[in-house]
Amino acid sequence: MMLRDLVVDTVAGTLRIDARAVTATPTLFDLAGFDSLAIVAILDRLEDDLRVEVPPERILPEAFASIDSLCELIASAEPIASADPGGRR
Repeated sequence: MMLRDLVVDTVAGTLRIDARAVTATPTLFDLAGFDSLAIVAILDRLEDDLRVEVPPERILPEAFASIDSLCELIASAEPIASADPGGRR
Protein backbone atom coordinates (compact mmCIF):
# COMPACT_ATOMS: atom_id res chain seq x y z
CA MET A 1 0.00 0.00 0.00
CA MET A 2 1.29 3.44 -0.90
CA LEU A 3 1.83 5.99 1.88
CA ARG A 4 -0.86 8.30 0.53
CA ASP A 5 -3.41 5.47 0.48
CA LEU A 6 -2.53 4.52 4.06
CA VAL A 7 -2.88 8.13 5.23
CA VAL A 8 -6.24 8.56 3.47
CA ASP A 9 -7.53 5.27 4.89
CA THR A 10 -6.32 6.17 8.39
CA VAL A 11 -7.98 9.60 8.32
CA ALA A 12 -11.19 8.13 6.91
CA GLY A 13 -11.23 5.29 9.41
CA THR A 14 -10.55 7.55 12.37
CA LEU A 15 -13.28 9.98 11.34
CA ARG A 16 -15.57 7.16 10.19
CA ILE A 17 -16.15 8.72 6.80
CA ASP A 18 -15.68 7.60 3.22
CA ALA A 19 -12.16 7.92 1.83
CA ARG A 20 -13.56 9.89 -1.13
CA ALA A 21 -14.63 12.64 1.29
CA VAL A 22 -11.06 12.82 2.59
CA THR A 23 -9.53 13.17 -0.86
CA ALA A 24 -12.21 15.62 -2.05
CA THR A 25 -11.69 18.21 0.67
CA PRO A 26 -9.20 21.03 0.09
CA THR A 27 -8.21 21.04 3.77
CA LEU A 28 -8.56 18.33 6.37
CA PHE A 29 -9.70 20.94 8.88
CA ASP A 30 -12.98 21.15 6.91
CA LEU A 31 -13.81 17.53 7.73
CA ALA A 32 -16.37 16.96 10.47
CA GLY A 33 -14.64 15.59 13.54
CA PHE A 34 -11.13 16.58 12.45
CA ASP A 35 -10.05 18.08 15.75
CA SER A 36 -7.11 17.78 18.14
CA LEU A 37 -8.27 14.38 19.42
CA ALA A 38 -8.59 13.06 15.89
CA ILE A 39 -5.16 14.42 14.99
CA VAL A 40 -3.58 12.59 17.94
CA ALA A 41 -5.39 9.36 17.03
CA ILE A 42 -4.37 9.62 13.36
CA LEU A 43 -0.75 10.36 14.18
CA ASP A 44 -0.56 7.54 16.74
CA ARG A 45 -2.05 5.08 14.29
CA LEU A 46 0.29 6.05 11.45
CA GLU A 47 3.34 5.95 13.70
CA ASP A 48 2.34 2.49 14.98
CA ASP A 49 1.51 1.11 11.54
CA LEU A 50 4.73 2.40 9.97
CA ARG A 51 6.97 1.96 13.04
CA VAL A 52 8.13 5.57 12.91
CA GLU A 53 8.13 8.50 15.30
CA VAL A 54 7.52 12.11 14.37
CA PRO A 55 9.68 14.46 16.45
CA PRO A 56 7.50 16.79 18.54
CA GLU A 57 8.95 19.92 16.95
CA ARG A 58 7.51 18.82 13.58
CA ILE A 59 3.98 18.43 14.90
CA LEU A 60 2.53 21.73 13.75
CA PRO A 61 -0.99 22.61 12.58
CA GLU A 62 0.11 23.12 8.97
CA ALA A 63 1.39 19.53 8.87
CA PHE A 64 -2.23 18.39 9.18
CA ALA A 65 -3.78 20.81 6.70
CA SER A 66 -3.95 18.36 3.79
CA ILE A 67 -3.27 14.78 2.83
CA ASP A 68 -0.11 15.92 1.05
CA SER A 69 1.24 17.78 4.09
CA LEU A 70 0.40 14.86 6.36
CA CYS A 71 2.18 12.48 3.97
CA GLU A 72 5.24 14.76 4.03
CA LEU A 73 5.21 14.75 7.83
CA ILE A 74 5.03 10.95 8.01
CA ALA A 75 7.63 10.50 5.26
CA SER A 76 10.07 12.64 7.25
CA ALA A 77 9.49 10.68 10.48
CA GLU A 78 12.31 8.73 12.06
CA PRO A 79 12.23 4.92 12.11
CA ILE A 80 11.81 3.36 15.52
CA ALA A 81 14.79 1.18 16.34
CA SER A 82 13.74 -2.32 17.19
CA ALA A 83 14.59 -3.23 20.74
CA ASP A 84 16.87 -6.22 21.04
CA PRO A 85 17.72 -6.68 24.71
CA GLY A 86 20.27 -9.39 23.94
CA GLY A 87 22.17 -7.29 21.43
CA ARG A 88 21.69 -9.97 18.75
CA ARG A 89 21.73 -9.12 15.05
